[in-house]
Amino acid sequence: MSDSISKFLFSILIVLMCTGLVYGDDKVTAVGEYYAPLSMPPVQARQEAIYRAQVEAIRKAYGTSVAETSLAIQSEGGGQERDSYYAVGECDVRGEWIETIGEPEWKIIPGERETYYEVTLKGRIREIPGGRADLDVRLLSNGTDKERDWVKDATFRVGDYLYLYFKSPVDGYLACYLGDDDERMTMQCLVPYDGMRDGVFPVEAGKEYILFSREDARESLRGLTRRLKMNAWNESDINQFYVIFSPNKFIKASDSSDMSKTVVDSKTGEEVSLMPRTTDFISFQKWLSRQRKRDKDLQIVKSLINIRH
Repeated sequence: MSDSISKFLFSILIVLMCTGLVYGDDKVTAVGEYYAPLSMPPVQARQEAIYRAQVEAIRKAYGTSVAETSLAIQSEGGGQERDSYYAVGECDVRGEWIETIGEPEWKIIPGERETYYEVTLKGRIREIPGGRADLDVRLLSNGTDKERDWVKDATFRVGDYLYLYFKSPVDGYLACYLGDDDERMTMQCLVPYDGMRDGVFPVEAGKEYILFSREDARESLRGLTRRLKMNAWNESDINQFYVIFSPNKFIKASDSSDMSKTVVDSKTGEEVSLMPRTTDFISFQKWLSRQRKRDKDLQIVKSLINIRH
């Protein structure tokens, strides 16, 4: 074999190796099913079926050590029962769903007490790389003590205040979103705070953050920091809380303010919305998919929050 051919083949090999390192994802077809109670909004039931399909695909590709966050909820009193079992496919330890290719295919069969949802979708998954930052994320209720007020079962009552404890061993950027338990699953942008014009929330390595607490906020952010008071549309609501972190800079999803309820800022004289900035669930998922594709270091810690009356 001539030297020129050898060099050419060697170059091709290097390109293939580099490509494998950069684009180490697998294309899969996933199937998931879910029996949803009639009281559950269809958009939530569809998302639950999708989560289950994604988790099963990851299990088959990378093994069975997939950690799910599950929450069993049963309504109290004599009213209509509201199901009860939610599983989160985002919080796995061996792999992650990067993007969905094309549109999901649905099979939906209504029943007397529940509706059967079956979804088939195609997408790309990848094994989680080693060396990611070990994040310390804790939901706190009615106080800012990271040990005493830590809500390990993520259950709140209407009127409770939620705070978030966050600590990272490396510098980076943070975003937090709350998925409301309504028909549209509206995604509320909690961090960066409304009013942070550059769309990012930088964090320092080793520093402890108590988010949504004015007393614990640095001076420049105290005017933008608001407490989060829990509320529920139903007797018992399930909200989805996303904590998104990366050592690489990223910009929050595009969103908008609800100006139907406002107050006037005493310092600036501007009208300020009483509600966080929001985006719809589909747009949020598309944004999240793009961030995952671009950034292998992006981490998502997802929690389910049960809010009861």
